[in-house]
Amino acid sequence: VRCEVKMRLYLISLVVGLVAVGGEQILYQPGESTTFVAHKELPFTVQYADSNAIEAITCVDYVQLGEYKSRVPFACFLKATTPMLKDVDGVAGFGIPKLGAHGEALPMPLLWSLTDPSNVESNSGALQRRFTFFTTRKSAELQLGGYVPASTIGKMKYMKSLSPGEFVVGVTSLKVGLTPETAVETLQWAGAEKAKETAAEKRQEEAARDEDFGHNRAPYMPAVLDTGTSCLVIPSNTHGGKLRNVPFKTFVDNFVSQEQHQDSGAPWSAARADLVNKDHSMLEAMKQATQGSNVYLTIAGQEYTLPYETLLIQGTNKPCVRGSPPLQQTSILLGDVFFHSYAVEFDMRLSTLTHPATIGLAPVNPDYKVIPESTPIIPVTQAGQPLVRMHVHREVDKLPIENERGIKYFVQVTIGTPPQLFKLAFDTGSSTLGVFVAQPTMNNVLLEEIGGGPPLEVRPIPFMPSPQEE
Repeated sequence: VRCEVKMRLYLISLVVGLVAVGGEQILYQPGESTTFVAHKELPFTVQYADSNAIEAITCVDYVQLGEYKSRVPFACFLKATTPMLKDVDGVAGFGIPKLGAHGEALPMPLLWSLTDPSNVESNSGALQRRFTFFTTRKSAELQLGGYVPASTIGKMKYMKSLSPGEFVVGVTSLKVGLTPETAVETLQWAGAEKAKETAAEKRQEEAARDEDFGHNRAPYMPAVLDTGTSCLVIPSNTHGGKLRNVPFKTFVDNFVSQEQHQDSGAPWSAARADLVNKDHSMLEAMKQATQGSNVYLTIAGQEYTLPYETLLIQGTNKPCVRGSPPLQQTSILLGDVFFHSYAVEFDMRLSTLTHPATIGLAPVNPDYKVIPESTPIIPVTQAGQPLVRMHVHREVDKLPIENERGIKYFVQVTIGTPPQLFKLAFDTGSSTLGVFVAQPTMNNVLLEEIGGGPPLEVRPIPFMPSPQEE
């Protein structure tokens, strides 16, 4: 299981120049909460693969998500080396528990804390450790406890995650092109000449064959389902010699924008001509003829399509597809461009350190009406208070997710007594629930708790500039 080492900030930095994200940052005020406790003796570091890091300590207070409220540990973010987080209140990690960058124990992810059966200061006993993320380019919602069938086209297809520590599926094919028949494969496997695998990679491959591919010997690339990543990220090397090509280069060489396709004067393909012959309208055939390249994925033997229009960075004709940085070369990241087309269910009811979560995938229903972003948080003044369940569908609670131009998602959470409201980045690739704190009030609280002493000191972290766009 990898530590909390991610490269999402790297990806955000690649698109931040095109699309503004976030807003005015709100800091948590520990001194204003009568139920706040800080554990200065439990510091940890959240380390990112682009050399950025966040210094934090473990804090405890009442946290409310929708109707659910518990007294839980969370991260008090003290210092970050990346400017990408300067406009974000914090992070709502909905991933699987991990260790810190130096092996430290981290506070559990929010859903795990809310559903902890040993937590007596909670009203969340009936909540299941299971949720679905639904989004289109303009709207989004969090479905707690399962998924709403009306939000998908057809039923979920379920598979086991390939890692007990992350949400990982196996991709055996990733093609780019105008049609499935003419698309070019970006994962060109070296076959018998592929490099030796590590023991962990062999175990993952065996799990992939047994659980997802019906003992098929086809090679695969692990792909992480991560709402904290804006783009589709594919390897920019040969995956340790397992590939004959560099997938990102192959993608760039073969991706065709709508403008390029229109200007090329490309003749109609047999597939498009066949559309007309099968009583499809001429308008529909012409519409397909003027589109750009799609991405075609094969996951667990099932075909998944990311249409051209869902790949684009809003307001541009550039695809939100990136090559992976040096420290993230052995996997694909299925970022927000994947979630635009597919609802994903994350079922952790049976998850342990050795048993992976179950993942469900289904096409989004574009006609589904999500819960409005303006839906207020229902105040819960005490743990265990009776609830009025206002937005329930077959025991599934629907919470609004703020969708910022389809590349960044935020969920409302309150912390403290009285409650302080925060807008946190919703992130399935992170195991950390954390907010940035107001340093002066934090020091005052610590002085009161320990009866005096020096103010809290934060280890200096050398500033590392964010990578520039390729």
